[in-house]
Amino acid sequence: MGLVRLKNFTFFEFFRGLVVLSRIKSLIHSIFVAPSKKYKKEEFNADYFSKLKLSPDVKKASYYRDFFSPDNALDVGCGIGNLVWGLVNFGIAAEGIDISEDAINRSSVEIRSLLKVGDIFNLDYPDNRFNLVNCSDTLEHIPEEVSCDIIRNLYRITNRWLVLNICLWTEKNARLDPTHINLHSKRWWAKKINQLGFVIIKTPDDFPSKRNAFIIKKGA
Repeated sequence: MGLVRLKNFTFFEFFRGLVVLSRIKSLIHSIFVAPSKKYKKEEFNADYFSKLKLSPDVKKASYYRDFFSPDNALDVGCGIGNLVWGLVNFGIAAEGIDISEDAINRSSVEIRSLLKVGDIFNLDYPDNRFNLVNCSDTLEHIPEEVSCDIIRNLYRITNRWLVLNICLWTEKNARLDPTHINLHSKRWWAKKINQLGFVIIKTPDDFPSKRNAFIIKKGA
């Protein structure tokens, strides 16, 4: 009987310890990782994009062409349009959208007409419009409470593939950018995506930016 009580006590203490550790982890994250939750559109100005090199992203575009075989694509949070530029060079009907007019104005004149200033909170494209929707280095700038709505809307406008590249709180210098208001682990993001009912496929070893990539296949 004494042994049974000891086992029960040990299990209870173990469970309580897990709860305490979880709360400590959340506290540490809120103090040292999670910055202000305020989203400020004006922060994404010319200075923010000034360090980006204007050049077609041939490496990623080439991989996307071979892996996804899209006829058309949308890059959400396209910045200065380097991925769109690369995709267009491979014969893909690509478009881009970004909240920053400064970013669009810095894009190549070759593809500027394919880019537009727009709000990720109000994507008005028709359902299943694109074979491929890409959203890189964007969701970490979006308030956590609307993350699932954003992902759901991105999923709505693709008919095949949705690719998310999200800056993680474990990445070097991630916390130094004051616009990173939504930093989490890869496991946290995967759980959120799975809760939406979306299927994440295994990321190939040679996939660009594999460490923070989520490949979602529609209808899988």
